[in-house]
Amino acid sequence: MKIKCLFLSILLISCKSNTNTIYEFDPRVLKENKASLTEIADDIIYIPLDNDFPISLIYSPKYFINNSIYLSALNAGVMVFDRQGRLIRKIGRIGRGPGEYARYYIFTVDNKNETVYIMDSGANFIKVYSKEGNFLRNISLKDYGNGVDAVEFFNSKLIISYHSQFRDIKNDLIVLDTLGNFIDKKERIDIPFTSNWLIDGGLYEYENHLSRWSPFTDTIYSIFPDLNYGISFVFGKGEHRLPKSNIDINKIKIYFNPYMVFETHRFLVFRYLYNEKVTLALVEKRSNKSYVTYLESGPAVVGNNFIGGIANDLDGGTPFQPENYFVEGNREYMVGLINSYQIKTLVASAEFKNSTPKYPEKKKKLITLADSLKETDNPVLMLVRLKD
Repeated sequence: MKIKCLFLSILLISCKSNTNTIYEFDPRVLKENKASLTEIADDIIYIPLDNDFPISLIYSPKYFINNSIYLSALNAGVMVFDRQGRLIRKIGRIGRGPGEYARYYIFTVDNKNETVYIMDSGANFIKVYSKEGNFLRNISLKDYGNGVDAVEFFNSKLIISYHSQFRDIKNDLIVLDTLGNFIDKKERIDIPFTSNWLIDGGLYEYENHLSRWSPFTDTIYSIFPDLNYGISFVFGKGEHRLPKSNIDINKIKIYFNPYMVFETHRFLVFRYLYNEKVTLALVEKRSNKSYVTYLESGPAVVGNNFIGGIANDLDGGTPFQPENYFVEGNREYMVGLINSYQIKTLVASAEFKNSTPKYPEKKKKLITLADSLKETDNPVLMLVRLKD
C-alpha cells in the first residue's frame, strides 16, 4: 500500500502503520487565530452570475474548466457559465422523464471532453450528458445500493463514494468505467456510528490523487491512479472522537465532524463542527502555523448557512469563506460565494468606507460592482488567487 503522509507540525501525536509514520492532529490545540487575505493571497476577482435564470441557492461552484464554470443550484439544475458570469447553457433538465434528473447536487465533469455525470440519487442512476447538455445514457447503481455522497471523474474512471453511516451500505466506494462497468471497490470499514441520519462526506482531487473524507470516520485516505489506497491524515480527537457505539444523537455537536475538506499546495483547508462551534481552519502543511475562524449562522448562499471567514483586507470587501479550489496557469485559486445584497450592504457601511485595504484601486472596483448590482440579483463568485 502506498502511504502519503501529511505532515502537520502542530500536531502532535504520531503512531505507526507498518513502517510508515502517520501524523494525527488534535483540533483541541487549534485556537482562534483569524487570517487575513493578504497573508495568503495576492488577488481577488468577482464574477457576478447573470440573471437570465434566478438562482436562490448554489450547492457548490464545482468545476473551472476551459474558461467555463460548472455549478448546480436549487431549482435550476446543473449550469455552465463563462468567466464573465454569463450563462452558456443548462445541462439536461429537471424532471422525472427520460433523460431528466430529479436530484442533481452531486455531479462531476470529465475535464478533457467536458462530459457531465449527474448523480440522480432518487432514481439511483448517474445521468450522462454531452458538453452541449444533451442526454447520452444512464449508468445504473442499483446493484450497489443507495446512499451515494460523492462522485468524481478521475483518471478516466468514475469514483463513487457512499455515506459511511448508512446502515445497509456494504462499500465505502466503487470504481466504474464511463460506461458503468465495474472495475474495483473498497469495502466499508469499521465506523463509529450507524444511522439513517445522513451528513455527506466527499472526495477531492489534489495533484495526482483523490482523497476521501467522511464526517463519521477519523481517517482521510488517498486514491491513486493505480487504485491503490494510502492514508492522508488522521484526526486525533481525544475525548471528542466519535465513540464506537451508543452515540447520543442529541450530543453530536460535541464531537469532531468535518464537512468540507480540500488541499492546496500550502494548506489543508477544512470546515468542521467541533464542541458546538462551526470552524474554518487553514493549516499550513510545512510549518506550525494555522488560521482558525469561528463562523456564525447566516443567510445561505451555498450548501451551508454560515457567515464570516477570512478577513478581506485586499479590497475591504466581505470576509472570504472558501468552498472549492482549482489550478489555472500554474496558479492556485480558492473559490467562494456571496449574496449580491451582502456586497451592497457592506459597501454602504461606515466600516467599508473607513477601511484601508492593501489595494485601494480594487476597493473602487468593488464599489462599482456594488452599484451595478440589485439586491435580488444572483450570487457573486469570489476567486482568490493564492500566493506562490
